[in-house]
Amino acid sequence: MEGVHCEHGDCLVQNVWWNDVCEDALSIKGGSASSMTRVVGGGARSAADKVVQHNGYGSVSIEGFYVQDFGKLFRSCGTCGDKGVSISIKNVFAVNGRVSILTKNKSDRATIENIKIKGKKVDVCSWSDGTGAGGEPRKSGVGPSGSGCSYSPNTITYV
Repeated sequence: MEGVHCEHGDCLVQNVWWNDVCEDALSIKGGSASSMTRVVGGGARSAADKVVQHNGYGSVSIEGFYVQDFGKLFRSCGTCGDKGVSISIKNVFAVNGRVSILTKNKSDRATIENIKIKGKKVDVCSWSDGTGAGGEPRKSGVGPSGSGCSYSPNTITYV
């Protein structure tokens, strides 16, 4: 089953629950640099890959979300050109998965705060160098990195 598609940015996804996620629970496309898509409350389970995929422009906020057995909570597009995506992830409880992957050389930025993780120690925020058309980007770094992955390790709690 396909997930929710936000075709033009500026979407509010509130208290939506996804079980057995197929490709992505939420795909964000289009929009402008000033677009803001908000995910408030809710959660997702059983996502072999991504929960939120951002292929558009603008900002995304994920707050008060529960996610379990997943590959990545958030992934910015690594083959979509320089879109300067901004992501804020706050008050998330994550079980068995990674929190976010950014495309650092495309000026993506993440702010991460108050994340509780159950399961093995994981890379909370990692980044890749984006590619042009074709080829999947490969991970090139992890951890706090100034404007790329902005968070304090003491705001991440393993339970």
